[in-house]
Amino acid sequence: MRIAVIGAGMAGVAAAQALAADGHEVTVFERRASVAEESSFAPAGLAAAALAAPWRPAPGRLHAGKADDASRLHPTGGAFAVPGLLGKGDAAATAQRADRALALYQLLAAGVARIDALTRALGLDFERGDGLLLVQPDTAQAEQAIAWLQARGETAEWADAARQRQLEPGRAIADDAPRAVWLPGARSGNTREWTQLLRAHAMHLGARFLFQHVVQSIAAGPQPALRFTTGDGQADEASFDAVVVCAALETSRLLAPLGVALPWKPVRGYSVTVAQHVRESAPDSGPRGALLDVRSGISTTRLGARIRVAGGHEAVAASAAPAVPAAPPGKRQLQPLYDAVDGAFPGAANWLQAQVWQATRAALADSLPAVGATGVPGIWVNAGHAHHGWALSQAGAGLLCTLIAGEPAPPEAAALAPQRLR
Repeated sequence: MRIAVIGAGMAGVAAAQALAADGHEVTVFERRASVAEESSFAPAGLAAAALAAPWRPAPGRLHAGKADDASRLHPTGGAFAVPGLLGKGDAAATAQRADRALALYQLLAAGVARIDALTRALGLDFERGDGLLLVQPDTAQAEQAIAWLQARGETAEWADAARQRQLEPGRAIADDAPRAVWLPGARSGNTREWTQLLRAHAMHLGARFLFQHVVQSIAAGPQPALRFTTGDGQADEASFDAVVVCAALETSRLLAPLGVALPWKPVRGYSVTVAQHVRESAPDSGPRGALLDVRSGISTTRLGARIRVAGGHEAVAASAAPAVPAAPPGKRQLQPLYDAVDGAFPGAANWLQAQVWQATRAALADSLPAVGATGVPGIWVNAGHAHHGWALSQAGAGLLCTLIAGEPAPPEAAALAPQRLR
């Protein structure tokens, strides 16, 4: 089939590579000059099936230690927001949340497995790490999350202060520090570098990438057509056997005229990537792997000779998100990120060499992505991956190939179908 993919972020490039590997003739349209230029540029880069578990208590059960922590809890806690299992509601609502959490777990597990398989099969060499340390968990909540994971064969273990020092020698931690949770099956990595490598392999398979090509509209029909403008401003049109929309928030603009209206929730997030001080006297001054603070939702990750701290997620008005350029992040958004690194790894960050990044991601009302047929013949979607973009984009690509080929879909496919949100 001749398939157009709109968007060259993590989701679009993953879809292009998977479809090209299945033998399709793939053309990718991207409005920027390269891959992963927007919401895939500098996210936290965490991929962990275990983050589908209910790590955060229901509202009202978490008591922050400081007043300012309480005010920041809601926006920053969205860094790994998932369908909770312990929220309020009747039995039907609780069962629905449990089904969503299970679907998210299965999808994340498939994404991590695909990341590992592609890394091995293609020999992808990128900045990466294994394992994730969850700090500041609520003990009762974490016990339930661990039990939920263990029932699904996932490894999650408590880590006392000694074990935490073993995992992260450079982290400042007291002898009587609260226990953390160690997730050895998690992955962390430089997702932009990953996407660039995957694009190279997709091109090797025959996929074409058309950069600085802005898709203006999609015309439905037996062979859907894209109307677009090229880098020099010329208008053009091309038809395909199928179109896959992986355009983050632009997905709404492109699908709405076709009668596909989904409840998008724009969420803006921030990261700072900073050079790590390298000292012969303290070679382990920075993080070895990845940490995620359950209370604040802030993650700290080692990327080669750099440290990336990400979080501070906050909702954005849906009407303003696509059209209004975001103002540069200020102290309110960035100071918690600086404090997280300096508090956990004193002196490790060289703040004179720091790159600040922000992006607005597309989330959906039930925290799950939309992957599959839109209901309009020939039009497919793979978007709404929000905070789990690395793993979900890879799993979504594999699922798309299955659905487009007309093969039997896995059970979680129904939970991701766009029609669930009509």
